[in-house]
Amino acid sequence: MEETLEDIKSKYDIKDYVQPNINIPDFTDKNGIILIVGTSGSGKSTILKHMGYSDDADIFDYNKTIIENFSTPERAETLLLSTGLRSIPTWFKAPNKVSNGEKHRAECAVKIDKGMNFIDEFTSVVDRNTAKSLSFTLRKYFDKLNIPQLFVATCHRDIIDWLQPDYIYDTDLQEFIQKENLRRPDIKLDIISSTIKDWIYFKKHHYLDTTMSKSVHCYTAYMDGMKVAFLSVIHGCGRDIKSYWRESRLVVLPEFQGIGIGKTLSDAIANEYKSRGLRYFSKTAHPSLGEYRNVNSKWRGTSTNMKKRKSYLDKNGDARLSKIYGKREELIIRDSNRLTYSHEYIG
Repeated sequence: MEETLEDIKSKYDIKDYVQPNINIPDFTDKNGIILIVGTSGSGKSTILKHMGYSDDADIFDYNKTIIENFSTPERAETLLLSTGLRSIPTWFKAPNKVSNGEKHRAECAVKIDKGMNFIDEFTSVVDRNTAKSLSFTLRKYFDKLNIPQLFVATCHRDIIDWLQPDYIYDTDLQEFIQKENLRRPDIKLDIISSTIKDWIYFKKHHYLDTTMSKSVHCYTAYMDGMKVAFLSVIHGCGRDIKSYWRESRLVVLPEFQGIGIGKTLSDAIANEYKSRGLRYFSKTAHPSLGEYRNVNSKWRGTSTNMKKRKSYLDKNGDARLSKIYGKREELIIRDSNRLTYSHEYIG
């Protein structure tokens, strides 16, 4: 005899669902980041909906790239960098063509762009490394925002030390819980001399060329035994400087971006070469890294810092051609027309 729905309910002792009594807290006098945390079904989304916030509609237009989903490209750049989505090529992909972690970062950025001051299911679809770095960058960006409140709802308590909310409402206890003196966990990096073979793990996340000279020195950073960042250094010489070393590639895996790993790795390797009595330079188009060096006393801007590279053009204004690693490529109309940061490490 075929089982009925009632038979199934009886077999597993299923009772009719009763809507739990969910208290709606008063957030009127609470400004800052307000974390609503609790287990699934404890009332987080109900509280947000009671305040008029709903995540029912998808905020993305999937016929557009991520960067095209923002009000302006400039606004997109600011918000995507601020939420830790720093793999520039990812910005030019459709939201459904990127990883869950990248999409979630973009979603948080788009919500802020649209004036929404709530994020439901925060970090629910991402790995825990991405969750921590996103929490860190969101806190840092919120402190620059001119909005009184940002509501963040999540079932994950491991982000509390990284997000450092101003208030915490526990939906399981149905009360505000004491915010202790939160301190972000220390991040320990192990940096080892590696080989160009490690580039395979990082090259697709680099914002420019993936090609690289075989003569580079390579370094890989590990965190808790996992590869998280890669840096390469190449030797150079010129008319003014007979011998120097230059940072060639710097990449941090997306799930670890936004918590300072790239800057730390770059400074550590630069300091190592400087300590050997060598001159060390770096050029980047990445605004976050470039602006960091502009205000850091360990780095000094060169004569070409924050200038477009007209030297890459010939006398007719056309891009010069050069042999790069044995291949004939257009040198860099890109470099001649984009703002770049150029610094020497002075320690």
